[in-house]
Amino acid sequence: MHSNEQPLETLSGPLFMLLSCVLFSIMGGLIRYLSITEFHPFMTAFVRTFLAILFLLPTFYKVGLSGAKTKQFGLHLFRGFVSAIAVITSFYAVTVIPLANAVSYSFAAPVIATVLAVFFLKERIRLPRILAVVTGFIGMLVLLRPGTLPFSSGVGAALISSVSVAFAIICIRKLSQTDKPNVVALYSLMITLPLSFVVALFKWSWPNTEQWMILLIIGFCAATAQFSISKAFSHSETTAIMPIDFIRLLFSALIGYIFYDETPDLYTFIGAAIILSSAVYAAHREAVRKKKPYNA
Repeated sequence: MHSNEQPLETLSGPLFMLLSCVLFSIMGGLIRYLSITEFHPFMTAFVRTFLAILFLLPTFYKVGLSGAKTKQFGLHLFRGFVSAIAVITSFYAVTVIPLANAVSYSFAAPVIATVLAVFFLKERIRLPRILAVVTGFIGMLVLLRPGTLPFSSGVGAALISSVSVAFAIICIRKLSQTDKPNVVALYSLMITLPLSFVVALFKWSWPNTEQWMILLIIGFCAATAQFSISKAFSHSETTAIMPIDFIRLLFSALIGYIFYDETPDLYTFIGAAIILSSAVYAAHREAVRKKKPYNA
């Protein structure tokens, strides 16, 4: 019996990761479509956050909201703040630059988090990690091509989102030591909600029936994708499933090509591949460090 279950257990992590890639790609395409219908991405960010909270609340059914108690409210507050920035800027980015480009910049977040861990988690940075960070920086240069491509608000938003996600990763690593994943997610969403509401007020408009249907799909995709990625990391080593994240770029490029007449250039794929490779390598070194603490 055990031998029959083992292959399924091995596949479950990659399959959950693949599902999250598909859902995140669909979500990006739908956010772009909403902007074409003149529903601003700031509004989408607010409504998506509200819907995500509704989808998350049933996970507290057995324990009630008392299960959301925490001793690290300050860190939750900061994590919610950077998450709000990440959501707002990433939603804006996918509406003004090609979907594949927006996804490519997001691959930089784990690499940036490697640098932040040195300052905020007091982790040592040795040659392998330095090489990973330098390689990631080279990948960003391939994407940005300074002096060749104009720097747009969309690119700026995508970069701000990557830095914000990197800070969120550092916060989650600390918070996950004491709080459950649904608790960490709930605080993030509850703090993101009022911040995204304030930003949405500047572009406020009530969704029509079609927009509400799309927003519900976005909310469902966001909630399911977050659940899937959590399951993926719980079933498999980070280094085993991170390369699958590249599929998110391929799906996004396909959606952009079919529905929005976007044709990403070769540099987008090369730069993204370099960045993601450096992130995978950094994760690999982290796994080695945990297994050999005295040699890290």
